[in-house]
Amino acid sequence: MARVRLVVLAAGLLAAACGGEDTPVVIQPGPASLAQLTGPWQAEPFALDPALWSRVEQTCRRDMERRPESVAAVVDVRGASVAIVRMVGPGAGMCDTLHVLPSGEVTGAGGGWTAGDAEQLRAIGVAELADPQVGSVGGGDLKVQGFSVVGRAGGQIAAVVIEPAGIPPILATLQNGWFAGWWPTIVPPNQFVDPALAPDVVVRGYDAAGVLVDEVQT
Repeated sequence: MARVRLVVLAAGLLAAACGGEDTPVVIQPGPASLAQLTGPWQAEPFALDPALWSRVEQTCRRDMERRPESVAAVVDVRGASVAIVRMVGPGAGMCDTLHVLPSGEVTGAGGGWTAGDAEQLRAIGVAELADPQVGSVGGGDLKVQGFSVVGRAGGQIAAVVIEPAGIPPILATLQNGWFAGWWPTIVPPNQFVDPALAPDVVVRGYDAAGVLVDEVQT
């Protein structure tokens, strides 16, 4: 029941953030189908079945040449054949974009980064959002591009809403103390050369009662 209440809460937060009224929500428990993962982008994330999660994790680890001990802390999938992955542990890093194929195979697409073998993460408060990082989405054979935000969330944060400037709010994936989400848009060619081209994004964290407890801006 707690999971169902949280889904309804998150949908209500999206409606409120968009300035609309809360409307009934059809809840679809369980992992997404391949048709959903390769279908249209949506503002709310999907869940992955364990086999596909493992495939995504292994692809990111292989593409970024990470150590076997590195694991996926958060995987965000919301259609358009895209997965974004934050790896933690020895050999942490980020896969900005992986491509989920209709066959269920997962291949590399966009870039990413890697950290040293001993990534040091500072302690954060239970109601704190921290370390939001903007990345780009696209590459390979994907027919979409966009931006992503990945960061950390304290244990009392039950839902995270990402609000890019000029884009309707999206509900972040929230897993293992991390949040992540992405949205389709045109990415300027020199986005990482000129920091002024990076989008302005507000990230808001809510507790289980729907109360805003923290917000950060990129």
